[in-house]
Amino acid sequence: MPEFMEVQLCFDEAGREIEILEVTRIGENEYRIEETPVFRPDLSLGDIIKVKEERGVCYYVETIRKSDYRKVVRLLSREAARSLELAAFRERVLNRNGKWETVFGGLLIVHIPREADKTLETELEAIARTYGIDGGK
Repeated sequence: MPEFMEVQLCFDEAGREIEILEVTRIGENEYRIEETPVFRPDLSLGDIIKVKEERGVCYYVETIRKSDYRKVVRLLSREAARSLELAAFRERVLNRNGKWETVFGGLLIVHIPREADKTLETELEAIARTYGIDGGK
């Protein structure tokens, strides 16, 4: 099984938009992203990207293949983030071969396998209604 590694991934020519991300090397200058870039909503966990490497920094060139996951993003209230319902929901996501991430303590990113039914999304919407979670994208 390939090991994750951290790379500095730069999204602009001037080198101002840099995130340190976990990736898996797929081939020469090709990586699978193992966590969602926070400042690039068009990229997601599982995407395979091509980069140009210079002096230890990988510059994003293009997306070769999109992830096999559907991405659902919700802004959490403090109560929702600490709720038993959300903890149980996260377990159900993992049990259905999905993944989830929490960014900055209040942004929930759920990765649901594309072939999965809409049950998990429906469950998240029910939690959102209960706790007033932002609808996100």
